[in-house]
Amino acid sequence: MNPAATLALVGLASAFSAPQPAHAGENPVKSPGNAVWAASPNAARAAAAAAGKFVFVEFDGGPACGQCRRMDYLLYPAFDFEALLIPMVPAKVLIDSPEGKELARRYAIRTTPSILITSPEGRLVFLMQGFTNAPEFYRRVQADLAQYRQFARLVESQDIPNLPAREALSTGIELYRRSDAGSALPRLARAVSAPDATAAEKDQAREELAAVQLELKQVAEARRTTDALLKTTRDPKRRERAEIFRAQLPLHEGKPEEAIRQLQKFVADHPKSEYAAGVKSLIQQLSSPPASS
Repeated sequence: MNPAATLALVGLASAFSAPQPAHAGENPVKSPGNAVWAASPNAARAAAAAAGKFVFVEFDGGPACGQCRRMDYLLYPAFDFEALLIPMVPAKVLIDSPEGKELARRYAIRTTPSILITSPEGRLVFLMQGFTNAPEFYRRVQADLAQYRQFARLVESQDIPNLPAREALSTGIELYRRSDAGSALPRLARAVSAPDATAAEKDQAREELAAVQLELKQVAEARRTTDALLKTTRDPKRRERAEIFRAQLPLHEGKPEEAIRQLQKFVADHPKSEYAAGVKSLIQQLSSPPASS
């Protein structure tokens, strides 16, 4: 029986099971969810890749995080939590640790407790920042897991070189939103080159593709894609965003002075732009001396 079917059966059984103490007596709880918790998210990813499972990461704020203790108290003893972890390899990480900081940056996690579920490759499946109550958590996680599984089946079935432009674009955007830039890149490139792509679809695909290329540290490719966008787009706001994006590329080449110069040029050329205030703020940040340690 596959893990999804097992999960469904266990979840159904839990609704009609005997009280928790009887279950605990039959299967004594040895760890949260009666699962083997990895020592770190990196270790969890390796184990999940080998077993074909998801990665479950709990972000903890340390001893002072009262909501973290409350969440653990409400989730850990539950049979539903044990059922949830069947297709997953769990790990806990302090958000202020080096690995915690890097994961928080990648997935824009700002608070604790937070729960992140990904594929072994790092594709976002579920993210909850903060905790309200157990029923709300289970409602959200089950809905997002079902949605992700449907999306994953679509991705796996795609013949990228022959995708229609609209499907390539929408799938590429969704993959990038889920922090899977590597899988997004060929789909967005297809959206740019697909024979059925409209001018608007090509513009949007180029804007997204440049961001993906930069995420993958392909700075030269991101610049070429942005230059192509600036030549083709007739959307004033998209053109302004492209100019701002291109102006920041020197930052990734160790040339902050060049980035400042190009950003200043943007403000001079577009003083009434809705993006001008944000660009001025960025210029100020880049021009300020680094804080002393």
